Amino acid sequence: MRNPSASRIILFAIFAWLVVPSSQSSTALAPEPIVYTVRFPSPGAHHAEVEAVIPTRRRASIELMAPIWSPGFYRVEDYASRIQGLSARMPDGNMLKVEQPRKNRWLIQTNGAPSVIVSYRLLCNGRSVTTNWVGDDLLVLNGAATFITLVERLRRPHDVKLELAEKWMRAMTALDAAPGGSPNHFRAADYDTLVDSPIVAGALAVREFDVEGAKHFVVDAGESSQSNVEREAQDLEKIVRETRRFWGFLPFKRYVFLNVFRQGGGGLEHKNSTLLTSSPRMTSPTFRWLAFVSHEYFHAFNVKRLRPVELTTFDYERPPNTGSLWISEGLTSYYGESIVCRAGLGSPRDCLDVLSSHITQLQNAPGRLLQTLEQSSLDVWSSGTSGVGRDTATKVSYYDKGPVVGFLLDVKIQRTTGGKRSLDDVMRLAYKRYSGARGFTPEQFRRTAEEVAGVDLREWFGKAISSVEELDYTEALDWFGLRFAASDVGQPAQSWKLEIRENVTEAQRSRLLKWLGEAGK
Repeated sequence: MRNPSASRIILFAIFAWLVVPSSQSSTALAPEPIVYTVRFPSPGAHHAEVEAVIPTRRRASIELMAPIWSPGFYRVEDYASRIQGLSARMPDGNMLKVEQPRKNRWLIQTNGAPSVIVSYRLLCNGRSVTTNWVGDDLLVLNGAATFITLVERLRRPHDVKLELAEKWMRAMTALDAAPGGSPNHFRAADYDTLVDSPIVAGALAVREFDVEGAKHFVVDAGESSQSNVEREAQDLEKIVRETRRFWGFLPFKRYVFLNVFRQGGGGLEHKNSTLLTSSPRMTSPTFRWLAFVSHEYFHAFNVKRLRPVELTTFDYERPPNTGSLWISEGLTSYYGESIVCRAGLGSPRDCLDVLSSHITQLQNAPGRLLQTLEQSSLDVWSSGTSGVGRDTATKVSYYDKGPVVGFLLDVKIQRTTGGKRSLDDVMRLAYKRYSGARGFTPEQFRRTAEEVAGVDLREWFGKAISSVEELDYTEALDWFGLRFAASDVGQPAQSWKLEIRENVTEAQRSRLLKWLGEAGK
């Protein structure tokens, strides 16, 4: 029979081993970072040289992967084709065998080395918001297009050391500085963060403002000689403050607007930053530009933190399918534009015109009678460029129908609650319930809207989202005292330009001004 005292001592020792030194054990077992050094010996040739030190845990082989898509941009990309001359060596310089079992994967025999050094040359001549650019005066790096990584499920830090070209005076990114404080040395907590944090360098014009403890940086880069970064920062601060009022908080302590003036177009949201392409001819912010930037900033909440359940985790080799991009993109367009108006940066006419444009695009697209809004989301990978540039004869865009449905749903909720609740309340309640790793299903989003509205919306959602029936504008027009302008003489097609009725009532006008953010100004 075992001595009870001895048994207690053994149990205590086991408990101490399991519990007491857990923090030390977790530190000892914490995964080593992958460390990338990126050099630019000849920027004018549009190339970068990447060297990655990759821990192996002395495995006989490791497998590396390059993504085939970037979150937020729903198009398959051939990043691997821009990786040239990939090789691997041991720390002592001995070369290692590299095989390529797939176009975007590399298998390396480690010979038992604790780490391997992988080198490759990167072609950087892309002008989109998901590709890389290296030129004499500008650097734009996107994570998915730049950094290969281990095929693993481990949450591993990734460090980036930039050796900037002489003309590039400064680099900006949402990434944290790496331990040690060396200039242009950054750390991502994991690969998702690295992919989600573009880097821009050059002769940057930077302005900073603070909103309730959250620092925001407006960074102008590229062909920005005509830009007015002071004015941009002033206007964007108003948008940030209005967005803060909408949600009731800001989910970060630091956010970066990376605004690159160059030929091309588009913007891409990231968790703590956005990468924008602006016209080199822009001399001051316009309503359209502000709505464009507001859209990307609203994404920091709606899609980066409040997501369809299919987008809560990322497999960079398998693009996800969701029927809810009308929420993630369409409602973001609706609110991105609305917040510019609420911030006092646009007139009522500006606000009505941008909504009229969406309605016109939708009603002039024959595809609206062939494809549902839900299908337009599920179909995104096989048509157009991330939902843009679709064949309107057979397709419908959630960038057009999404904000229109958002407008109609907003009015539906306002009307059923006597103006006491709105779509704003739906978004805030959905964020409270489904943000982060939880995500939402289409049914959960609909039920959230029903709870706010206090009515069953299954039939309404079925018609607007899952059918090709024409949308009914009657309720919305009556609620705000609006109408569609009469068609010009000789133009038989109906005009879809919204205007205020001559006989608008005071109640209608009051609701309209409140919706446009004009009430109390």
